[in-house]
Amino acid sequence: MNKTLIFLCYSLLLLTLFDSCGTSTGSRYPQEQKLPQAKPTGTKENPENFDLTNYRAKIDVKGIEKKTDSTASKVWYSYNTAPAPSDTAQTIIKTMPGYRVLVLSTDNIDDANTMKSDIYFKTNHSAVYVIFDPPFYKVEAGDFTDRNDAQSMSFKLKQMGYNDVRVISETINKYK
Repeated sequence: MNKTLIFLCYSLLLLTLFDSCGTSTGSRYPQEQKLPQAKPTGTKENPENFDLTNYRAKIDVKGIEKKTDSTASKVWYSYNTAPAPSDTAQTIIKTMPGYRVLVLSTDNIDDANTMKSDIYFKTNHSAVYVIFDPPFYKVEAGDFTDRNDAQSMSFKLKQMGYNDVRVISETINKYK
């Protein structure tokens, strides 16, 4: 009798469990509603000759000016402050092992490009690169054959407030 009672309790428990876990699709998914038919084009409510030019946004684009920070140039000792030649005028002769200064390593390309332009305009140094080394974008400055020159650049960047810079070994470009 005791086993029969336990069996009935378990079967009653399972029956209520299976019955209560069922879902009704009628309450979960709304009924499809019929949308009103679109009116054909060319009627009074929807003319075909509607002019969008009145709603165009006016955009004024001004040229990008190169800004030089006078306070940044005072920090640099014995550093050439003349503007660097444009990258289009330079030709790479060869690549060789050397040193660069790693300024930033991030997974955001916009942050990397912003940092590149910031370093470029504050230092007047044309050799600033954004290198994609999956999954990070690295901003590197300089093409130095001597480690002491790279450490000097690192020191100058630290003086300007870039605290996380460090000298790394890298393949550098030699320009004509």
